[in-house]
Amino acid sequence: MNIYRAIFLSFLIATAFVFSFPGPAYSKQFPNCLLCHKRKTDANVVHPIIKESGCVACHTRPHEMDAKPQKFLFATGVDLCFTCHDKKKFTRKIQHPPVAQGMCLSCHDVHKSDNPNLLITAMPGLCFNCHDKEKFEKKSTHPPVAGGMCTSCHNPHSSNEEKLLVSKPPDLCFICHEKDLYISDTKKKHHAPVLKGKCLSCHNPHASAAGKLLLKSVPGICFTCHIQAEFEDKYNHPPVEAGMCLSCHEPHQGDAKKLLIADIPKLCFNCHDKEEFNMKNQHPPVSAGMCPVCHKPHASPYTSLLRLPTTDGCLQCHPRIAKSPHAASGFTQAGHPLKDRKDPKARYGELSCASCHNPHSSEYMKLFRYKATKPFELCLNCHSYNKK
Repeated sequence: MNIYRAIFLSFLIATAFVFSFPGPAYSKQFPNCLLCHKRKTDANVVHPIIKESGCVACHTRPHEMDAKPQKFLFATGVDLCFTCHDKKKFTRKIQHPPVAQGMCLSCHDVHKSDNPNLLITAMPGLCFNCHDKEKFEKKSTHPPVAGGMCTSCHNPHSSNEEKLLVSKPPDLCFICHEKDLYISDTKKKHHAPVLKGKCLSCHNPHASAAGKLLLKSVPGICFTCHIQAEFEDKYNHPPVEAGMCLSCHEPHQGDAKKLLIADIPKLCFNCHDKEEFNMKNQHPPVSAGMCPVCHKPHASPYTSLLRLPTTDGCLQCHPRIAKSPHAASGFTQAGHPLKDRKDPKARYGELSCASCHNPHSSEYMKLFRYKATKPFELCLNCHSYNKK
């Protein structure tokens, strides 16, 4: 009897030993995959399907040697993913190339990750696996880019907008930027590219070597649309020559003509001494703030940025002066010469109306440049005579 008892006990022990390990049938019905695959869930983020339904939700035929496809999955590639994920979200008009090629695993881990959305690398490092990092790290970097917030502007899978944008510019830009600062019904004038929503015609959305994310530094960016030759001549307005367009113009919107930061002549007095234009007697165009009637604001072939040579410009409003003797006449000439003579006292050495008259304002009669209570007294500043 002792022998039979020993054999029976041995059989029970052997049976218990065999059934203590999960075989194929056991794994399929009562799987405990983590007994062997211990590291598939040891991370901050675990694929929700694993928590909800277990591994067999995808690996439907575990440990069955004839199971197809590979790894005991019931489908392969995106077909497996689209069992749970809405296919429409991944197949819009514009698709991220890895998505279009079904390369989900180039960005995501299917089981676990320490990064949100099961990403294999944290943002933006993940993006730099394909995109050139240097293009996103320059002197001026868009704050969302610097913060690795790529998906705040781009859909990582698919979109109906170009560049996988979540919406079209400028609406996309106005998610962060206050619209009224760029396109406002309260402003009279708008820069054409801004009004048309063409932010990217001036700005790089990621990073730039120029300030304000401009594609080029000012004035180079301005000459993308404006003809550079019109801003360069023999005489150039110093702010223009220095490329200081924004010292006079608003780049987006404003209330003054030509997007000026202030109306003329107030704008001019930001640099020019107002007292020189505000003396006792003022030239009517000056008192009316009509600076551009005589002067070009950017560049000119003539001194003082005049639209015409000094005397020629004056004769546009004072034609009578050229039709009759001016100031005085004698036997040798009909009136005082108006131009084509040297004047050592003049700023530019040439005789003109400005030799005798201040074109802006004066404390003396007839806008005389020199002190005079009578016209003849002015002559003595250049001509002398002997009293005998």
